Amino acid sequence: MPPRPAVEFKRGQEGAVPLSGLRKLIVRREIELAEEGILATIREPESGGPVRPLITGCEPHPTGRPLCIKAGHRSLPWESIKVEYPFMEIAEVASPIRYLMSQPHRLTMRVAGPERTLDFFPDFELVADARFVRALDEGTPFWLAAMQWKPDGAPFDGRHVVVEAKDDKDPRNKDPDYLHKLGLATDVYDRINYAFFAIVRSRDLPTADAWSAGHDVWLDRKTAVTAIDVARVVQVLTAVGGAAPYSVVTAAIGSGPAGRAALAALHVRRVVSIDLTVDIKRDPTVHLMNDGAALL
Repeated sequence: MPPRPAVEFKRGQEGAVPLSGLRKLIVRREIELAEEGILATIREPESGGPVRPLITGCEPHPTGRPLCIKAGHRSLPWESIKVEYPFMEIAEVASPIRYLMSQPHRLTMRVAGPERTLDFFPDFELVADARFVRALDEGTPFWLAAMQWKPDGAPFDGRHVVVEAKDDKDPRNKDPDYLHKLGLATDVYDRINYAFFAIVRSRDLPTADAWSAGHDVWLDRKTAVTAIDVARVVQVLTAVGGAAPYSVVTAAIGSGPAGRAALAALHVRRVVSIDLTVDIKRDPTVHLMNDGAALL
């Protein structure tokens, strides 16, 4: 494989949002790909939210705006109930993912030829643990990589992941212009060390049965939790080496539905990680995350 061309980064004139946690929101970034003669600009809104509204109220298909904890408690738009909505649910619940945003930026690529610029609006951007990203790179389906990931006690090693979510029957799958644009976008993201994946419904999204435990957590994600809840869960798990049955951990913070809802909220906030490969009724193992990246 030939060596990668040099990449030159230029800061635009529009300024940048200060560093916050793992993510530095830069309003304008320019990347010159020397050999290909491409100038690419990534623009992100100063608000830190989606770069464009998807929902106008006039759509002839279902749309929605669920609140997502991992988006900074923002409501994120989706316009595909078969692909974007289930993807958003998995990303919100998945333990290796710390940040989620829909319509995160606009990528403008200047190229030689009659069409001088190409705009690309990716569906999602994530900040995810490096082990999870490697599993995707190795071909593991998105939902399976998310469910199989387990905390290993190491500090959170976040990587930016850009996602294009598609149905198998999407007519763009056979559009050479669209595929060419995806290829250029992949090259741009690679040069700024962002992973880029096309998520396909049949391969990367689970059946309802396979995702039943994850869906239970999704439904309770907005439950209010307190510092006392966090302290009790950490105490119980630390006392037994960092892992305990679901029933034991829920009993520490509440009885019945209240305890289950609070534990689900702590899972989404990355205080604990419930083994979602096991149905909740079968008492799955709960692990203490303790990777320095809880969302509290």
